Amino acid sequence: MAVRFAWPALAASVLLLGGCATAPAMPAPLSPAEVKGRMASTAQQWWEAMFPSEPQPAVDPLAYLPRDEAAAKIVGCLKAADIEGLLFGPDESWIYLGSDPDAADEVNRTYYVCAQQYPLSFDDEIFLSDEQREWIYDYERERLVPCLQLLGYSVANRNTAYVPAVDDSWAPYYEMYPTPAGSDWERIDLRCPPSPVGPLNRPNDG
Repeated sequence: MAVRFAWPALAASVLLLGGCATAPAMPAPLSPAEVKGRMASTAQQWWEAMFPSEPQPAVDPLAYLPRDEAAAKIVGCLKAADIEGLLFGPDESWIYLGSDPDAADEVNRTYYVCAQQYPLSFDDEIFLSDEQREWIYDYERERLVPCLQLLGYSVANRNTAYVPAVDDSWAPYYEMYPTPAGSDWERIDLRCPPSPVGPLNRPNDG
């Protein structure tokens, strides 16, 4: 599964999609303060789920990083803790295979602290606002999917209003038939530009 990003800058569509109705203005992204608020709430819930009777430690971020860089830093932080039974694999993976519950708690505390030291950049896709997610849904339903259908692909569309619990996982590119080859995406994007907001996630791309 290839994942890349297409961040705001609506490219002009010269062919199929250019003939569709004008897309509504894109909503503003979350501000850094709003992202920090989400991070703080998530961290609090995470800590309380692990250690409800212990005070949550205060951890100052060292750097806000893209996902891959953050993962590498967190793993390096875990390795530096030198916890017995904590094993590391490829692609920043790790696992604790010890049997000591106190050591397992140490792993959880260490991982928590490491993750708070290297949080994700503010523009990571998990920090899309509710308004942005709804905009993506409407763009794909009203503009992208009809355009892909005009190109000759069979892809089911949605005919209902946006429902976050259901529609955030909708991936129209994965419903295209026949499945495009990797070399097809440049042609498809020229005629049916993807949403300029959020992650671009589709098969055989990259």
